[in-house]
Amino acid sequence: MRVTRAVLAVVAAGLLLATPGEARRIQDPRLARSWEELSPEERQRALRNFQRYRSLPESSRKRMDRSYESWQQLDKRERERVQRNYERYRKMSPEERRNFEHKYRRWKGGKQR
Repeated sequence: MRVTRAVLAVVAAGLLLATPGEARRIQDPRLARSWEELSPEERQRALRNFQRYRSLPESSRKRMDRSYESWQQLDKRERERVQRNYERYRKMSPEERRNFEHKYRRWKGGKQR
């Protein structure tokens, strides 16, 4: 679950908070160049996400901000790789996700933070 949240935070930050220039470069249909170009549903979703963000404890907001800053520092190819991996993760069955998360925890357990 922690892996999922971390992945979601990084990907969501990149998709939802991309600057207009980045949106034009990426040419991703999920990204709009301006608030006015968002559909009413997308605006509502963005507002709900922002409200959820604002309601988080400060420590959680800071952690998300750091994740977003890390995301911004990735070059275009690395971001695309992360997005492709996330899409693969989203398409996994619950069993495949459990196996992945188990392997990730084992791998991460051997790393020093």
